[in-house]
Amino acid sequence: MPTSSIHYEGKKKVLIISFHILFWVVYLAFFSTELMIYQPERGLLNTIGRLLVSVWVDILAAYFTVYFLIPRFIFRKKYFWFLICFILSAIAIVFLQRAVLLYISYPTFLPDLQYKREFFDFYPLYSFMNIYTGTAFFASIYLTRFWFINQQQKKDLEQQNKESEMALLRSQISPHFLFNTLNNIDSLIFLNQKWASDAVIKLSEILRYMLYEANIDRVPLETEVSYLKSYVELQHLRIEQEGFVHFDVKGKIGNHKIAPMLLIPFVENAFKHGKKNVQSPGIMIKIMASAEEISFDITNYVNTTQEINKDETRGIGLKNVERRLKLIYPGKHKLVIETGNELFVVQLKISIT
Repeated sequence: MPTSSIHYEGKKKVLIISFHILFWVVYLAFFSTELMIYQPERGLLNTIGRLLVSVWVDILAAYFTVYFLIPRFIFRKKYFWFLICFILSAIAIVFLQRAVLLYISYPTFLPDLQYKREFFDFYPLYSFMNIYTGTAFFASIYLTRFWFINQQQKKDLEQQNKESEMALLRSQISPHFLFNTLNNIDSLIFLNQKWASDAVIKLSEILRYMLYEANIDRVPLETEVSYLKSYVELQHLRIEQEGFVHFDVKGKIGNHKIAPMLLIPFVENAFKHGKKNVQSPGIMIKIMASAEEISFDITNYVNTTQEINKDETRGIGLKNVERRLKLIYPGKHKLVIETGNELFVVQLKISIT
C-alpha cells in the first residue's frame, strides 16, 4: 500500500476514534448536568463517578445495536428478526444495568440507598428510556453518515459508469471511421494513385488527432473544426464535382471547447448516405459559435425511397452521438433530425452557458 494511502487510513482511524470519544464525553457531560440539577447534594465528583461505573452498559447497548443488529437485520431488510433481537437484547441490557447499579454503583457512591432497594424494585421502562436515549442519538448519527456515504458511492458509481460508457462510445467511433475511410482509399487506388497517396496523408493527420488529441473530455472547437475540414478534404478526393461541400464557419470558435469527435458522425452520415449526383453543393455544413451556444447544421440530399440514417454496424454513428450528447450535455443540447423534400437535415445546438 502506498505511503499516502497508509497515512490517509491512519488519519481516518484517528478521526473516527476521536468522534467516538467526543460523543461519550458529551453524553457524560449531559447526564452529569441533569443529575446535578436534580441531586446537587451528591456533588459533582460523586455524580461523575456513578455515571462512569454505569456508562459502559449504555456503550454496550449502543454498539451492539448499531454495529451488530442494524447491519445484520435492518440493512438486510429482516425487520421482524431485528425487532425480536432488539427486544431481547434491551431486556438483557436493562437488567444488566440494574445489577451494576445495585451491586457496584450504589454501594460505592450511594451507600445510604444500598439496603433500601430490591433487585426488581425499579421501573424497567424508565431504565430502557434512560439507556436507549443515547443509543438513539448514536444510531441516528451512524445512519446519517451511512446514508451520506451510500449516496456518495452511488454518485461515484454513476460517474464511473457514465465515463465508461462515454469511453466505449468514443472508442467505437475510431474503428468505425477507420473502416469507412480505408474502404474509400481502396476505391481511390484503382482510380488515381496520387489521390490515394494524398488520402493516406490526410488519414494520418486525422489519426494523429484521434490518437493524441481526442483522448480528453474537451478539445478546442477550432481543433474539432480543423479535423472536420481534413475529413471533408479526404472525402473530396473521391468526388470529382467541384464545390460539392459548402463549409461555413462563423463566430469566435477559438473561445469554446467541445467534446472531441462529436460532430464527425453527422458528416460521415452525409457522405455515406447522401446523393452524389446532385448539383453543388450536395452537402452544406454550417458551424456558428456565439457567447451562449455552439450551433451545428448539416444538410445533404438523400433518396427518400431508401432507408436512411441507419448505420450498417448496428447503431454506431448517429445513435452513438445521440447517446453521447445525453451523457455529456444533459439538458444543455437540442438535436433535431428531419427528412423531407429529398433533404436530410441535422440541427444541433449546444448551450455553453
